[in-house]
Amino acid sequence: MVSKKKINGWAAVALVFLVCAVVYGLLSSYPRELAVYSDELRYLDVARSLLQGRGLRVRNMPSDYQKILYPLCILPALLLRTTAAQITAIGWLNAVYMASAVFPAYALARAMRLNPRRTAFLVGVTAVLPTMSAAATFMSETVFLPLSLWQVYFFLRAMLAAPRARVGWCAAAGAFCYLLYLNKEVALYYLIAWVLVRGWVWWHDKAGWRAELACNAALLGSFLACFVLAKVTLFRGLGNSYNQTGWLTGEQWRFLPFALVCDALFTVLAFWVYPVLLPLCGLHRPRRGSDARRTQLPLFLLLCLGIGVAVIAWSITVREDLHDPSPRQHMRYLEPLLIPLLAVTMNTLDEALTPARKRLLAALTALWGIGFIVVCRAIGAGAGDNTLLQWFDFVADRTDRLPGGSQTLWLAVWRVCIVLGVAVLGAVLVRHRGRRVLAAAALVLCAACYLGEWRINRWTYAIPAESAAGASALNESLAALDGKVLFLPCGVRQRDSQLIETYVARDVYIVEYETLLQSGALADGVLDLTAEAVGPEYPGRAYEDLTAADWVLAADGVPVDTTTLEKADAVCPAGYVLYRNPDAQRVRFVVS
Repeated sequence: MVSKKKINGWAAVALVFLVCAVVYGLLSSYPRELAVYSDELRYLDVARSLLQGRGLRVRNMPSDYQKILYPLCILPALLLRTTAAQITAIGWLNAVYMASAVFPAYALARAMRLNPRRTAFLVGVTAVLPTMSAAATFMSETVFLPLSLWQVYFFLRAMLAAPRARVGWCAAAGAFCYLLYLNKEVALYYLIAWVLVRGWVWWHDKAGWRAELACNAALLGSFLACFVLAKVTLFRGLGNSYNQTGWLTGEQWRFLPFALVCDALFTVLAFWVYPVLLPLCGLHRPRRGSDARRTQLPLFLLLCLGIGVAVIAWSITVREDLHDPSPRQHMRYLEPLLIPLLAVTMNTLDEALTPARKRLLAALTALWGIGFIVVCRAIGAGAGDNTLLQWFDFVADRTDRLPGGSQTLWLAVWRVCIVLGVAVLGAVLVRHRGRRVLAAAALVLCAACYLGEWRINRWTYAIPAESAAGASALNESLAALDGKVLFLPCGVRQRDSQLIETYVARDVYIVEYETLLQSGALADGVLDLTAEAVGPEYPGRAYEDLTAADWVLAADGVPVDTTTLEKADAVCPAGYVLYRNPDAQRVRFVVS
């Protein structure tokens, strides 16, 4: 029978979940538009095309994008009648998905055998993680956080299980990892880390090679079975979802060492330094009969973190921040690992560190501190990715206002102050003092970072209510029209595109005016759709079926020749005009 104590624990977590879902839902239910190109565009367009039974499409053209888990998760919201209501409902769904992360956090705490206070702390940190602010966005972090925590829970249960039962847990973990892979490819670091940990276990207990081989076969087999099944059915004939995993240029190779070191140093800081360094110093050999919570799990999590940092440096930093001394930090891919690392850290602090381990901890702290002062500078634009580093970025962004020195000097002073504070924190932790105060400070810091993220998202995503209502009304008008609609925004990946692509759900062809100019299609002032194959800046290829434009939706600033067009009766949001195009094969422009 389930004990009353267990029931009360789950009931308390359910209450936390309800409170978080309501609070984050309320904080995310303002009128907004997508802002992160091309990620959010893909999620929203794929969800709509799947609901309409048109397969995988982005900007009304076939797409190879196969990360369909988040689009599937927001499908229920798209069943509402108006797109304005749909966008609001997506915010509430996001809040529910993110708030559900408290359940795997509680399950992890129980599996780690944490006492009630530590369990409450772990669930509390999960409830106020900065990435919870993603509920107001259209990003897949809303499901990546809870699913990542469940993934760690599955692997922990596999570590703790007997050899035969471990095979079953590994098979379940492999299938679940494919589900997570349908959300983000970075989820593969769980598979790689698991195989490396099992190799480490086998090295210390070679007699158990059959059991290790069986569990790895079950894990990889279930993952590959799901992968192959999807490739020959749902994703038959499709290529790769991303174009940022290819080989590097010579210039990028030279920048890679700096990217790796800088990203690693900032990641350690984002994780409050000691939830990374203490488990590293407290690693134990996985002898037969040893507790996997203290021998295997710490190494597994550290490997996941290291592989994740390397993937970010390889696939993002060297490609998007080449030669930037202050590359952006993408903590949202790694933040779920903080929760299990905190649990491991609390267990590590229960053990008396030997003098050798204390010296190792001091050396690692000094090495990180020197590296952070010398190598790092600040964080580049893209504050929405910083999450756990909001506190650092908040101060760093304001150092240019300080008198008596350059910003470079004040940034160096800020980094030195941080390193000194970390040294004091380490001394307090090793002496087992002030743990409740530190726990409270961690919760306050997470909440402050959440507020910083929410403020940034509000500034980035929020739009006037009348703009949302107007764009939603335009969508209803367009849905009643026959023929093809050509949307001409002014600016690439700008506000003109964001509003329409958020609230217009019908098939619309989009080609930016700047893209038309660069392609040379307007050399004579006429876009001849029978002779010119045109398309948007993203995905970067031309439409194959755009041979006529019966309707033209033009943003202010696009110099269409209105003498050849007829203004439609549809009500448009401010800044847009819908025209009927009598000569559907051609769109004329006023060229100065």
